[in-house]
Amino acid sequence: MAGHRSSAQLLVALVLSLGLWALQSAFLGPSTHSQRALRGAEDVAPALAAAGAALAGPEAAQARLPEEFVIFAPIVDVLPVLPVFFFLLAFLWQASVGFR
Repeated sequence: MAGHRSSAQLLVALVLSLGLWALQSAFLGPSTHSQRALRGAEDVAPALAAAGAALAGPEAAQARLPEEFVIFAPIVDVLPVLPVFFFLLAFLWQASVGFR
């Protein structure tokens, strides 16, 4: 039994390390002086992106559905809460099986 548990932990550690390695190789590193920077990668770009996100935030919260979908507005209002219910359902399920 202890051998099975340690091999499961080793498998989880291996999967996590491979996932981190894949995540690391998915992004570009910072450019050095010998490399040319990407077009449009000035120092002002991150500040402009942050300002745009701050200005667009309230507008996104007030977005309206197209007229043909207004009848589904009550359903759309409930949809963001559904993942919380699935999370609570997982705890209920584990409580029913005794947290094995």
